[in-house]
Amino acid sequence: MIEEYVYWLVKFYIPVMVANGTPVLVKGVFRIDSGRAFVDRRPLLGSNKTWEGLLIGVTYAFVASSLISIVFDNPFYIIGGLAGLFGLLGDLAGAFLKRRLGIKPGDPLPVVDQLDFVTFSTLFYLAVGFEEFAENPGYIISTFLLILLLHVAANNLAYYMGLKDRRW
Repeated sequence: MIEEYVYWLVKFYIPVMVANGTPVLVKGVFRIDSGRAFVDRRPLLGSNKTWEGLLIGVTYAFVASSLISIVFDNPFYIIGGLAGLFGLLGDLAGAFLKRRLGIKPGDPLPVVDQLDFVTFSTLFYLAVGFEEFAENPGYIISTFLLILLLHVAANNLAYYMGLKDRRW
C-alpha cells in the first residue's frame, strides 16, 4: 500500500511540486499582469508573478514528468506537464486572492499559499478523468497534508539559501 501511494505521489505530484518550486530560480522582469490594477485598484497579481517564472515552471514540470515517464515506462509527460501548468495557474489564483485581500506579494496567506497549486492540479486530474483519483480519496487527503508540510519546509530552505526574502 505504501509503495502504491509513493508511486501515485511521484507520478502525479512531483511534476506539480517542481513547477511550483522552480519560478523562484529566475528573477523575471515581464510581469504577467503587466502592472495593471483590478477594479479595486490593487494589482491583479503583483510583481512576483512573471512570464519567465511561469515558463520555467512549466518547462521543469515537463522535464520532471518526462523523467518519471522514462523511469516508470509510462508515457505521462504531457499530462504531468499540463498538471504543472494548472498548478501554476492555481498559484496565480492564490496571488489574485491575496491582492483582493490587500496582502502584499511575499506576505503570507496560510494554507492558500501552500495548497493553491495542488488544488488546481488535483482539479485538473479530476477533470481529465483519472480513475486513480476517484478510487483513492484518501491519497488526495494524504497528499494535501504532505504537501502542506513539504511546502513550509521548502520555503524555509529557500529562505536560508537566500532565494526568498521571507521564511513563509
